[in-house]
Amino acid sequence: MTPTGAALRLCVIGNSHLAAIKLGWDAAQEAKLPLTTHIAPVFFGAPRDGMRHVRLQEGCLIPLRKDITDSFRQLSGGQDRIRLADFDAFLLVGLNVSIKRIMRFYKTHAWAGLAGSAGKVMVSAQFAAEFLTERYGDTRLAEIARTLRAATDRPILALAEPHWASWVRMAHEGPDYGWDAAIRAGDGPAIGAMFARTAAAALGADAVFVPQPPRTIEDGIVTAAAFNKGASKLIGGEGGGTDASHMNGAYGLEFWPRIAAALQG
Repeated sequence: MTPTGAALRLCVIGNSHLAAIKLGWDAAQEAKLPLTTHIAPVFFGAPRDGMRHVRLQEGCLIPLRKDITDSFRQLSGGQDRIRLADFDAFLLVGLNVSIKRIMRFYKTHAWAGLAGSAGKVMVSAQFAAEFLTERYGDTRLAEIARTLRAATDRPILALAEPHWASWVRMAHEGPDYGWDAAIRAGDGPAIGAMFARTAAAALGADAVFVPQPPRTIEDGIVTAAAFNKGASKLIGGEGGGTDASHMNGAYGLEFWPRIAAALQG
């Protein structure tokens, strides 16, 4: 526990989706939101699956590769490892948990209550939930949550990767996970609810899942375009509007009141 009046020391760990959460924190500070006086986040991360190359040793999460160490130092302000005892709580961001897994499943399977079932294998909602929970349990997010929970009793929160931007429905390039078909069938809300349910179930008692804020979501399974605008400039430098999977600081800002509330219990 933090001393009375002290800011809660929050360790934020993620992949490239950490950027939106960090930018949202910067916006919260600029707006002087009250929560910024009660939370003191330190950010650690690595792009893609870089957190796969981190191990728990003597109470620290230590990178096993130089590029991951360099990323830790750059994001955290100089720290090359995560000393668990230095923090009051942990926030995991992204780390391979996304709605894409359900979208792949939906292309070939349907459960009771879904309209887009023609030509698909019908399964019970319970089977779908159990299968998807198992799949989300085999992700970097769930793995790091288990690692932390085995080493600390401090609160652990978890955020998934964002739903892809709404314009991806009409994109003619890149992978098609079937967003448009699901939305036209009216199945988006049910799929989105199944995602939140199974992602949370996969974490079990190891971490508290904080769902994507409803104000950012359209049709249950995509993110409103306003929260994607300019994001790829911020993430990869290739110019705005070309990266449907990453979001901007406005998206991250939507999360911080929810993070603060979850930290309060």
